[in-house]
Amino acid sequence: MLFRSATAELAHRKNETMAVKVDTAKLDYLVDMAGEMVIAESLVRHDPELTAVKSQALQRKIAQMTRITAELQKTAMAMRLVPIGPLFRRMSRLVRDLARQFGKQVQMETEGDEIELDRTIVEELADPLMHMVRNALDHGIEPPQERQSKGKPPVARLLLKAQHQAGQVVIEITDDGRGLDSARIKAKAVQKGLISSDKELAENEIFNLIFEPGFTTAAQVTNVSGRGVGMDVVRRHIEKLRGRIEIRSSVGRGAAFLLKLPLTLAIIDGLVVDRKSTRLNSS
Repeated sequence: MLFRSATAELAHRKNETMAVKVDTAKLDYLVDMAGEMVIAESLVRHDPELTAVKSQALQRKIAQMTRITAELQKTAMAMRLVPIGPLFRRMSRLVRDLARQFGKQVQMETEGDEIELDRTIVEELADPLMHMVRNALDHGIEPPQERQSKGKPPVARLLLKAQHQAGQVVIEITDDGRGLDSARIKAKAVQKGLISSDKELAENEIFNLIFEPGFTTAAQVTNVSGRGVGMDVVRRHIEKLRGRIEIRSSVGRGAAFLLKLPLTLAIIDGLVVDRKSTRLNSS
């Protein structure tokens, strides 16, 4: 009689999927222990007494331990990742409600729903993303009549997109509305005393003024905008997640806000520094 190993059995059932509910506290503890193992492995691998041992067999065993530790860390981190699609779908109802409230026609599209992020980041992204979607519909996207007068289709397009880029996840909120008016933003900043009227700023520096506390270009206060509260909170929220926001805009053609975020908050890369003392010879 032949007996299969556990690994062979798993390989045989690789196409089968089974969801297992695990207490998040236990999952977090597992990730923490994986991190502790990575640190312990690094301390052993860089121990001066061990590196002084000239044994190829020992070096092979250390290399194997390093590979196993790295795989364990990778697997533990993957357990924290969840797709961003459900968060995007939560925004679709908000878009429908706000479009009806503002008398606008908006078609929301999503890309990269399968992109995965740390579950903590996805949870923390809900409020900033909701605020930026509100801003897009309130400030950016024009009413149907105004769009048609500009030669645009009456139905505006709002895109929520996620993608991997240089070891990060980039979440893009793009609309084809009015775009950001740099001249108007600068004039408002001068009026509020944020900058002097003779100060020269690059376009991206002007765009970043919208993140200043209390800044708003809304003509009137509504239950959605005009209070000057929001974008500064959004930036602080994203920076707390170790991310940053970039803005791309063209007047009359639309605007794009790019949220650049780490894959996870659980791992921070470190450096091992070997500080050797040096002797200065005096003559």
